[in-house]
Amino acid sequence: MAAAMLNLRAQTAGNVLACSNIVRDLSQNSQKRNVEAACLQVQTAPKQLHSLKSSSLRSTSYKQDSSRKRNSSSRITSVLEAQGRRTASKHGEIIKNPAEALMEHFGNLPSSDITHSSVTESADRLFLWESIPKLAEAQTFSVYELNEFDRDSPAFLEFSRQTVNKVDPDTGAHVHALGDQVPFTNKLYDGSLKLRLGITAGICLLMKHYPGMGTPEMKRQQFFFPDRYETLMTWYFGDFGHISGQGPFVNYQDTLMSITGGVGFFREARGVVRLHNISPFKFFYTFTLTGIPELPKHLTASVVSPSESAAAIPEAVACDPLFTLPNFSN
Repeated sequence: MAAAMLNLRAQTAGNVLACSNIVRDLSQNSQKRNVEAACLQVQTAPKQLHSLKSSSLRSTSYKQDSSRKRNSSSRITSVLEAQGRRTASKHGEIIKNPAEALMEHFGNLPSSDITHSSVTESADRLFLWESIPKLAEAQTFSVYELNEFDRDSPAFLEFSRQTVNKVDPDTGAHVHALGDQVPFTNKLYDGSLKLRLGITAGICLLMKHYPGMGTPEMKRQQFFFPDRYETLMTWYFGDFGHISGQGPFVNYQDTLMSITGGVGFFREARGVVRLHNISPFKFFYTFTLTGIPELPKHLTASVVSPSESAAAIPEAVACDPLFTLPNFSN
């Protein structure tokens, strides 16, 4: 009887810690004779539970399309699920990442243009990501932001009072100070610089100017100013949606910005992004996020090491359809 109760409670708890607590309780009640036999049965319980859970998750994750066909009124909502990467079933066949499957579907749809109906349809696509399971574990990927001097970006707006009461004594130029603003929008590429993802857009509010800061290499760069900004910005990823962030941008050292939200693939994203300033016109971002689906191949290509010479391949710059995300932002 004690062994049966032990096995039942262990299966309900689903973890070894519960088993040890039950064993301790029974031991204190002088029921040691049943403990050894019961534990032998409990050893197989976690494996059974894991198998049942995995089967349930696969059914939820990969058979949702058929479920929606059977009952169009029911919809599987996205929830945080701590599950590992899945690449093959028990029979050996490859199981496609659901994010990649959805992106392939988007790729077969017409791209949006400037008409109201197509733009609205593009926005509605982002709700389809709600049915893709999210991971509780942190995932990391990197992207490049490149200023290719074709978007009239950035614009330096001299809003501080320094404009009228203080200038550089050597050059006569405006001295950067609190209140100056820098709106910007640049091109966004994947870490391999082979795929055009979309754009960045945001605004920096200058907090303080730090004369003399920066490495010798930075000081030799044209338009380098050692400033600290408070930044609001968004990274746009076409049919994946977008990520929004806020925090410090110090252009002579790496900084961390917080992720404040997102839509589509990134709707439940939480985490940080590390900003690495390569030059005044070239930036490298590394995202560490939880609450997003398993990363697809679009965001996991081998990363080109950040350097001043790093540049996107011509096909991606030219927005060749084979080197862009479906419906990428421009």
